[in-house]
Amino acid sequence: MNSHNSVEKGDAFTGMRAGKHYERMARIFGLNEDFYKRAVGDLRLEDGMKALDMGCGTGALSFALAQRSSSRCIIHGIDLSEDQTAYASNRPGGQGGALHFSTASMDDALFPDGALDIAMTSMALHEASPEVRRATLSNIARMLKPGGKFLLVDVAKPLLRGWGLVLRPFMALSDKFRDNRENSYADICAKLGLIQTEDQYINALIRRQVFVKPA
Repeated sequence: MNSHNSVEKGDAFTGMRAGKHYERMARIFGLNEDFYKRAVGDLRLEDGMKALDMGCGTGALSFALAQRSSSRCIIHGIDLSEDQTAYASNRPGGQGGALHFSTASMDDALFPDGALDIAMTSMALHEASPEVRRATLSNIARMLKPGGKFLLVDVAKPLLRGWGLVLRPFMALSDKFRDNRENSYADICAKLGLIQTEDQYINALIRRQVFVKPA
């Protein structure tokens, strides 16, 4: 079984590329429990707060946020792959607030204006088409409350060590990673009125950025 491409949306991980198989492969690249804790950082949800995890995959980032948050928060996760969201819905955990996973594209996340305290995505934007990436960022700016935060974790221009050294030539030649290499996301977020407050590499390949919607 293979992943399928939605021409307009991006790559959905299904079958042998989903669920526990996805997690095993991800761990080879260092995407383990500690990675997601570092990705979340000091972000947390208090009572009644709401977050949306776009391109949630197996739900690892959602669960990492839930572990730091109030038991009375709500976290929604969406992904193109029904295999991924089904796995996320049935994985053990339950720490923190209520988690809900459903199948949808990132740019189809139609929460009302100002509905979210946190919007986040991890290792997903580069799998979407450029049009979906931009529509997603625009949607995030609309859905965030004033003072709400956007957590963006994704591959970036590799540092010259570890996996970054190995993958740098490949990423340099791939149009798929152009936005990531050039960090176009920061410029797009700035034009949408989001202010960058954090920017650092988690490892040699993956960058963590946080943006805030002005109050």
